[in-house]
Amino acid sequence: MNRVAVLALRSGLLCAFFVVSLRAQFSASIEGVVQDPSSAGVANASVTVTNTATSVKQTTNADNQGNYRFVSLAPGSYSITATASGFTKTQVNVTLTTGLNLNVPISLQLASQATTVEVTGTAPVMDTAETRNQQTIESSEVAALPLSGRNMVNLVTLAPGVTGRGLSSYGSPGSAADNFATEQQVDASANGRSSNANMYVVDGLDVTSNIRPGVLNLTPNPDSIQEATTAVNTFSVEYGRGSSLVYTMTTRSGTDQFHGLASDYFTNQHLWAGTEFAHSYLPFHSNNISANIGGPIIPHHQFFFFFGIEPLRSSAAAVNTTTFEDPQFAAWADQYFPNTLGTKLLSSYKPTGAISTGVAKTAAAYFGATNCGPGAAIVTLATLPCNTPVVDSGVQNLTNVRNGLQLEYPHR
Repeated sequence: MNRVAVLALRSGLLCAFFVVSLRAQFSASIEGVVQDPSSAGVANASVTVTNTATSVKQTTNADNQGNYRFVSLAPGSYSITATASGFTKTQVNVTLTTGLNLNVPISLQLASQATTVEVTGTAPVMDTAETRNQQTIESSEVAALPLSGRNMVNLVTLAPGVTGRGLSSYGSPGSAADNFATEQQVDASANGRSSNANMYVVDGLDVTSNIRPGVLNLTPNPDSIQEATTAVNTFSVEYGRGSSLVYTMTTRSGTDQFHGLASDYFTNQHLWAGTEFAHSYLPFHSNNISANIGGPIIPHHQFFFFFGIEPLRSSAAAVNTTTFEDPQFAAWADQYFPNTLGTKLLSSYKPTGAISTGVAKTAAAYFGATNCGPGAAIVTLATLPCNTPVVDSGVQNLTNVRNGLQLEYPHR
C-alpha cells in the first residue's frame, strides 16, 4: 500500500471516529421499580437496558426503594434485565418511542439454591408514567401512507387534537410542498393556539424558525426517519417554546446489521389522466431519488454509520405572455445609435423562445405621432417611419427547473 493510500485510509478512519462520536440528544426515558414477590422494592438491584438493534448497554443500580431510571434513550426496541442476590434473573422486552417516559416495573422471583431460572416478562399495557396525548408514526407506516411531496410534516394533522390542512406551499417566501424548501409553512394547530405556536424538533435539535414563528427550516428525507411523534399537551421542559403542538422527528442510525434501500419516485405528464376540463398537459417530469445505507463500522463494538442521499431533478414547461422589442426597431437603433447603452441592451439580450402574436405599439404610439417620420422635430427620429413596430406582444415558452440535494450523515 503506497503512502497516499495509507493517508487516505487514516483520514477516513479519523473522520469516521469523529462522526460516530457525535451523539444526538433524546428525551425518551425508561423508569420503574424492581420488586420482590411481596411487591416490596429490592434495594441495589442491578438493572441493565440493552438496545436490541445496536447491542448498546447501560447499567445502573436501583436505590434503596428499588427505583431505577435511564434517560436520553433513542427510540427502538430494548430489553431490560434485573438481577439481585437471592432472586432469579428477570428480563422484560419493551418498545420505546420518541419522547416517551416509559414506566416498567420488574418483579423478581426467589431463586432456589440448586438452580437459577431466567424469567422473561412483558411491559404493562398501560404506561402510568406518561400523560401526554401523543401519536407516533414509525418508518413502516410512513412507507404505507400516501405522502404528498414525500414530506413527513404532511402527516402532522393525523394526530388527535390537531386541525389544519398540513404542509402549505405558500405563506413563506421559501416555502414549498417538498423536502427541498428553505422554509416549511405548516397549516396545523392544537389547544386553541395558532400555527405560530408550533415547535419542530429533529434529533433533539429545535429546527423551528427564529424569524417566522411556526415555520421549520429542515425536513429530513422520510426514508431516513425512524419515527415521528406529534404531542399536543403536557410537554416536558425542553419543549417549553411550543404551546400548540410539538412535532419530533428521529432519524435512523446504523445497527449491528447492514440495511439500506434505493428508490426513484418518477412522474411526468403522460402519467396523469385527463379530466373533463384538461385532456393534455404541458411537459413536466420529476425524479425524486432516495437511497440510504447503514450498518456497523466494527461489528459488535458499538461503532455504526448511516448515510442517506435524496436528489431531486425536475422541470416543468410554462407559457408566459410577454412583450418584447420588435427586430425592426432593434435594427433601426443599431444603425442610428450604435454605441449607446440602450442599443447594447437590445442587441445583447434578445428575447429567447418568444413567438410574436402581434404588434403592441408602433413608433407613432410609442413616441407620439409628431415625433416620428419626416416631420419629426428630432432629426434622428425623422428616419424612423411612424408605422415601424417598436413593441411586440407574444408568448414565451419556458422551462422551470427545480433541482435539489439533501444528505444525511451519521449522527450517533
